Amino acid sequence: MKDILKELDELMNEINYGVPNEQNENLLDLLDDDEVFNKYYYLQTPEELLQSKIGVCWDQVELEREFLTKKKIDTKTFFICTYDNDNIPSHAFITFKDGEKIYWYEHSWFENKSTHEYNTLKELLKDVKQKFIKSHKANLDAPTLIYEYTTPPIHLNCEEFYKFAETGKLMKVNEPLYFYHLVPKNTELNPGILSLQYMYDNKMYDLFDKYTEKYKTRIVNAWNIEKYKGRKEETLTREEIIDALKIFRGEYGASYIYFFKFPPKSSLGPKMKEILNYKDIYRININDEEIILKMKDIFYGFKNSNSDEEILTKSYYENITEEEYFNNYDDTLEMNYSTLSHISIAFESDYCPSSFIEKV
Repeated sequence: MKDILKELDELMNEINYGVPNEQNENLLDLLDDDEVFNKYYYLQTPEELLQSKIGVCWDQVELEREFLTKKKIDTKTFFICTYDNDNIPSHAFITFKDGEKIYWYEHSWFENKSTHEYNTLKELLKDVKQKFIKSHKANLDAPTLIYEYTTPPIHLNCEEFYKFAETGKLMKVNEPLYFYHLVPKNTELNPGILSLQYMYDNKMYDLFDKYTEKYKTRIVNAWNIEKYKGRKEETLTREEIIDALKIFRGEYGASYIYFFKFPPKSSLGPKMKEILNYKDIYRININDEEIILKMKDIFYGFKNSNSDEEILTKSYYENITEEEYFNNYDDTLEMNYSTLSHISIAFESDYCPSSFIEKV
């Protein structure tokens, strides 16, 4: 294997990072990066790359794949990407097994150029992900996902390559991060936990009216929404309640489903104990890659659930202790949950599928 890797290094060291034009000049030296990838980039074949000697990671991986496959070495190729709105840095890389070990071979990503050894694939992928996030100074609250992909069609443009890689196998490497939701006992969780938007859109008006009753006072008195000031609560229509939620909580206001960082417990006080007598606790792992793909939006809330206080981040919940989390809980309040920070998730189709949650 040492000789094979030496031969591969010699081959790959002839390749420079970039995008060639017809004269085999590097377009990244001539034009803006965005213009190059939006207008001129296409995936080269290994033969074309050997001719141009200029290619990005996507091109280089295909040459590495061809070389190692000809040597009868089993390979896997992966695509990693951070999805932060329009900022979507990505990388492609190749792995192979030798005996009991698994290796990440890297050439195009200069700071990690080497052959890296691991005991397991998960260990390898977690290390690549950590290095990728750090290298790209990625938004830690934005999802970074890894897909295993097969040999792509030739000459894909940038957008087509992304779409092809994303049809591959989604790899699960994240450590779990659980949040909790209370559901009345004996609730039929089919298709799952429903948002107010789902209830409204599906004409489940009895449920909608039941769960929105508590919002009426806030809409006309507490939320400072000019168009609803002075209205009598009983005159608010369902459409106006949806509208008010979106004004106060943003685009997904009526779609949000709320989750606590730690499961409420009866020792918090008699009111909570009574609540837990008729409600079950379910949990969701917000780090599960399949669940991440089904989230339209996630908002990490405000400290002590007060919109006048600081906006929280994912790292806040990752580091807070259970004792700290419940420190400001007041069981005597009418809205006894109001001091507990919580996250808000809007899912595709406006409900949290039952397959995403498990009873505690």
